Amino acid sequence: MSHVTHEFPRAYEAATNVDPLILAQALDHIARTAAKSRSQTRRTRWIEQRALCALRGDEYRDIDVELPKSAGPDTAEKLQRRMAWHIALKHEALEALRELLETCTSEMPSFERGKEAQDAWADRRAQARKNAAAILAKPPEGGAS
Repeated sequence: MSHVTHEFPRAYEAATNVDPLILAQALDHIARTAAKSRSQTRRTRWIEQRALCALRGDEYRDIDVELPKSAGPDTAEKLQRRMAWHIALKHEALEALRELLETCTSEMPSFERGKEAQDAWADRRAQARKNAAAILAKPPEGGAS
């Protein structure tokens, strides 16, 4: 007995073992669900068209439908860059918050040390707040997308 490998093994197995009516109902359900999606995207429109194409018995061809936008061949690299950017931002934010916490929880210099010391402490505290706020409000950079 020879074993034939099919390009789409799950589809081949379903075609040989499952009632065609059940498959047609499933395809129809998929097409209707994709069509009724609240947010119509290129991907949901493609899913709908792909299911309708199969229901009609047409052979699927990429040129017949608008394909979803590909993330490109460097998808993994884009994800790694984005993750690295977020990790760096997290460390930057933690450092700024640590500085802010140290500054805010340190005791204000006593009057004996003079007004200059108190002003310097207030300036460090204000600067630490600004640094933390700037980091937390930082928009994603171009390299992070």
